[in-house]
Amino acid sequence: MTVVERVAYLKGLFEGLEIDTAKKEGKLLSGMLDTLEDLAVCVSELQQQNEELQDELDDVYEELSAITEDFLMDEDEDLDADDIEIELDPEDDLYQVICPTCGEVIYLDEQMLEEGSIVCNACGEELEFDLSGLDSDEES
Repeated sequence: MTVVERVAYLKGLFEGLEIDTAKKEGKLLSGMLDTLEDLAVCVSELQQQNEELQDELDDVYEELSAITEDFLMDEDEDLDADDIEIELDPEDDLYQVICPTCGEVIYLDEQMLEEGSIVCNACGEELEFDLSGLDSDEES
């Protein structure tokens, strides 16, 4: 039995008792039943809205889970495709550069830096290096 049905039952009992609504007690009971009826309708509407919102939230959660799953699968595939191991020789001086276009980490040795530029393997962007300011800093 819903709240609205229970209030309707109480209202029926009130009417069945034939309480005089012209007296103070009758007015009070009638007003209380009217208020209960309004509250019951509001509670029922809120319950219905809550159920609808919960259904929508479940749909959003499922869509978000699917998107996240797709994104993680794509990320895993990318990692597998670019799974390159770089063996670093401790005697070589290597410099780490991050491509400003794609964020790829590139390792350079002294000879590559002296050439002045390199092409990023990931996005094809040409990275240029100006080392002229570094020589004057080292001499001071």
